Amino acid sequence: MKSTKVLISDFQFLTRAGLIHLIGEKEEFELLGTVEEPENLLGAVLSHHPDVLLMDYKSQDPVLLSLLKQVVNSQATNVLIITNEDNRQAIKDLLELGIKGIVTKNCSRQEILNAIESVALNTRFYCNRILDLLVEEDKRARENNCEPTELSPREYEVLNLITKGYRTADIAETLHLSVHTINSHRKNILKKLNLKSPTELIVYAMESGLVKV
Repeated sequence: MKSTKVLISDFQFLTRAGLIHLIGEKEEFELLGTVEEPENLLGAVLSHHPDVLLMDYKSQDPVLLSLLKQVVNSQATNVLIITNEDNRQAIKDLLELGIKGIVTKNCSRQEILNAIESVALNTRFYCNRILDLLVEEDKRARENNCEPTELSPREYEVLNLITKGYRTADIAETLHLSVHTINSHRKNILKKLNLKSPTELIVYAMESGLVKV
């Protein structure tokens, strides 16, 4: 059975030690190493190509967001954020960036392990606290809007793949359509559902039961 390769990036000793212990509990997980300094993060990801980068995140540190952008753009790994962040906009920024999973430091051991397994499979995973932050705000933002127009079967297919973390090119290949056609579907979905961004689209899918959490 292929092991799930994990790289830990945490700049605080105690948190890092706890994550190392957690990864060591599972035979299916292989710890590739740890990153203790921000400037070493991208190099470690490109060198190891882990299945999952498990990374501590604080929105107050602009350097971390810049590093995350570089990691996501490298397409060398899937990122699972562990955070105490309770700022909705900060969480939405992470989703817009393409972060596959977000959990809090209050999550149970099993929930964090489940998140690692899901993100390794290129599946989105957000813990209940993160979902509450996103869904509550999204409902308030849309409460005065008219009921959205029903999506077509093809649009539901596209939406389902978006929520699973597929990029536009991947969706086009999976559905045997052009990238231009997929982009048109994305725009139509946003318009029909009275949504403004991919983040709101993901939240809608969560509320509609298209994403299992």
